[in-house]
Order: sequence, then C-alpha cells, then structure tokens
Amino acid sequence: MTDIDDDADLRRELRRLRDHEEIRQLMYRYARGVDRSVEPLLASVYAEDGTDHHGPFDGPGSEFAANLAKSGMTLPDNVGNHHITNILIEVDGDTARAETYFLALHPHTHDGPVRMALMSGRYLDTLIRENGRWGIQRRRVVSDFSLNDVAGEPWTYVVPRPDGFLGGRRADADPSAELFAPRGEET
Repeated sequence: MTDIDDDADLRRELRRLRDHEEIRQLMYRYARGVDRSVEPLLASVYAEDGTDHHGPFDGPGSEFAANLAKSGMTLPDNVGNHHITNILIEVDGDTARAETYFLALHPHTHDGPVRMALMSGRYLDTLIRENGRWGIQRRRVVSDFSLNDVAGEPWTYVVPRPDGFLGGRRADADPSAELFAPRGEET
C-alpha cells in the first residue's frame, strides 16, 4: 500500500467512527429529551421529514416530540429514565440502520393513579444524513417486555431532600438544566 492509500483508509475509518458516534449521541439525546420533557431536544433527533411509529402513534417525528414533551409536563414530579444499551449501527454513505435496545421506567396515569411502568424494547431506525447531521428518517418501536407498575416502597436513603440527594425534575427545573445551558445562559 502507498501512503495515499493509507491516508484514504484512515479517512474512511475516521468517517465510520464519527458516523457511529454521532448516531449514538442522537440516541442519548432522545433519551434525555424524553426524560426531561424537552421538545427541542426530542425534535432534534428526527430528519426533516422523519416519522415515528411509537405504539398507537404513527406520524411525524416533530409531532411525536411535541406530544411527548407536553404529556410529560402533566405528570407530577415522577421522572422516568430511559437507558440506552446495545446499539447495532450499519452505515452506507448518507443512510444508516440502527437497532437500539432500551430499558425505560415510565411514570404514567393510563389507568388511574401515577404508576411507574417498566418497558424493555428496541428502536428500529432508518437514518439519513441531511445538511451534515444525522436524523431519524423512520422509527419503529418494538416492545419486548413490560410491567404496568414497579411497586415497592421508596428507599428512604436516596429520596431527594435538602440535606441529601437532588431530585430529578422535568424541563428547566431539573438540576441538569444548568449544566447543559448554553454558555452565558446559566439558570
């Protein structure tokens, strides 16, 4: 191999690694956007015409983001957690496919009082790079396992209180809002 070939191979490998990391970060932004009910963050993961088939919802990603953020803000202080686990990513130029496993704790009121549900599943995404950034073109959500209520008493040692752990909140009320505020706009 000549030096030129080595440089070309290195550039291709760096592009592949960069694409994979950008797609991974997109998945993490999605999880944070859901858990904090931040519509712009949620909407940022979709391509311009991206769609989401998320249970009974099947439509534009921007509409899904708006609905999800709005419904999250109607819940009491119970905050959910989305955990992104295994991610299989295949990139082909400006398109990609990803299967992303997740484990989610979801506060909900679908059948009465606030409950904390548990769901394990996968996001099946086709992605496209538009204007230099990756976005979900089509998402389908697979439910592999769920529980309607993760019952039990809170562990009093970790319950948020002024002399102990911070409590999670939604939107700008969460302690992370200051950490991730645009520079010069700390809350």
